[in-house]
Amino acid sequence: MPLKKPVILCVDDEKIILDSLQEQVLNRVGERFDCEVAQGGEEGLELIEELREDGQEVAVIISDQLMPGMKGDEFLIAAHKKVPDAYKILLTGQATLDAVRNAINHARLYRYVMKPWREDDLMLTVEEAAEAYLQKIRLQLYTRLLRDINNLTQKLSGEREINRLIEKYFESLADTVGFSSAKISIDYPQQGISIQGIASSLNAYAKKIQVELLDAYADPERSRQLRLDVQQAIEQAMLEDSSNILVAPIRLQQGARDLGHVVLERSEAVDFLREQREIQNTLQTLTSQLAISLENAALYHTILEQKKELEDSILYARRIQRALLPSTELVQYYLPESFILYLPKAVVSGDFYWFAEQGGKYIYLAAVDCTGHGVPGAFMSVLVSNALGYAVNEMGITDLSAILQVVDMQVRDKLQKQAQGEIVQDGAEMVILQIDLQKGDLYVAGAKRPLVYYSGGTRHEIAPTPRAIADDPELFREVPFRSHRYQPQPGDMFYLFSDGYPDQEGTDKPRLGTRRFYEILDEVHTLPPERQCHILEQRLKEWKGDNEQTDDILIIGFRYQPKGSTSVAL
Repeated sequence: MPLKKPVILCVDDEKIILDSLQEQVLNRVGERFDCEVAQGGEEGLELIEELREDGQEVAVIISDQLMPGMKGDEFLIAAHKKVPDAYKILLTGQATLDAVRNAINHARLYRYVMKPWREDDLMLTVEEAAEAYLQKIRLQLYTRLLRDINNLTQKLSGEREINRLIEKYFESLADTVGFSSAKISIDYPQQGISIQGIASSLNAYAKKIQVELLDAYADPERSRQLRLDVQQAIEQAMLEDSSNILVAPIRLQQGARDLGHVVLERSEAVDFLREQREIQNTLQTLTSQLAISLENAALYHTILEQKKELEDSILYARRIQRALLPSTELVQYYLPESFILYLPKAVVSGDFYWFAEQGGKYIYLAAVDCTGHGVPGAFMSVLVSNALGYAVNEMGITDLSAILQVVDMQVRDKLQKQAQGEIVQDGAEMVILQIDLQKGDLYVAGAKRPLVYYSGGTRHEIAPTPRAIADDPELFREVPFRSHRYQPQPGDMFYLFSDGYPDQEGTDKPRLGTRRFYEILDEVHTLPPERQCHILEQRLKEWKGDNEQTDDILIIGFRYQPKGSTSVAL
């Protein structure tokens, strides 16, 4: 938006003619244009440079043809190179056709007027040329304005910090509409937003502004006063119908409710290249985007708060879940040469390990993989953990197959009560073992999860019952859980695990798979348990690469040493 009137330049070697032309031009179009004069072509070119340096555009050039030194057509051609958008009018009484043709071809001559001219005819030509210039510049400005508005609305839409959003809004107004001062009042109680602000133009040319924003909750008195100032400015604009004051409501899309208003005071009553309606539309477009962005920013902060509450809840759930897990110190008290590799995919896990001691005679160890991971898996883990505790600690059951049966019934019963007739597809896979501390016997039972052990350097696998906890009883009525007895030897290495490790996918690789997992166990089973755990985790990272973790991961390993062993006593 130009800050100064465009110029109509009159060039003639006779001062009396120049004075007359200048007076006629100012009388006709002086509200929208300035008029400057130059005595000769050389002086005219110098004046064009001075005007451009001073930030004024040359809209129309009126030149006499017969002048000493530089002729009119020569001057117009030279001027055209400097201000090609200016409209050129040649005044002549004795110009040759060659001079006119030269000006048309090389200076894009708009008209030539024969001397002596009639004032009304010449001024009509000047007015038409001036209006044509304005229309052309308006089109250029409008195209540029549309591009700028698009860029500015994107800049506003991407801002989430409320104060910075309002500052960007004022900056956008300075770039497109222009103002000497601006006031804004926003009240959005549903989102806890009550802000009043004022912006002042420090440098209209450089579009530098100073913005002060007040939080009504922090500074209620000044905010109240600024809110009153905005209301008074609105009333003044309505009463005076002044083009110096522009008002726009800050209106939400939902419900067409106003959050407040913005009031602009402009130092120039007339914008010489833009209509008032266009300026008001620009103001309203940016203000509408401000309302949308305020709503989005408020929603964004609400989502952040909800996200934080959810994250806090999940972190609290993790503390609860971790509290349900047995301490590694307790496990290592009974199984000194052991490790637990426990890597939840999310904050909370569907995999968990369980340990219990029963009457000083038995210890129990289980690796459990519940349906899903994250929060759903964690809820299932609580159900299964409680059911295991109920079977072993409260009912005192010692037979593993009976323990799994009780857990199956407990979990199914609770899930079906919650499902209210819907088909339940949640459940758990697990492997559980029992060690008789007096006899040294080891019992194992699995619900779709095997037990792998190494004895004498050879890998063995005890297959599980091919059904999971809470599977449909109609499908597995004839498939009871079974337990197996094994007499372990000193140094035997045992592994209980979920399917998370074998199921891990790699970058440009398939899932790691059971075969590769067993090959790693073949390689590490003779090493100290702590070293085994480190290698297993390292191999997992190498296979995973940049991929996300596919599932919860749980591996428990321990080396059996009977009571009275010289290496480690149980």
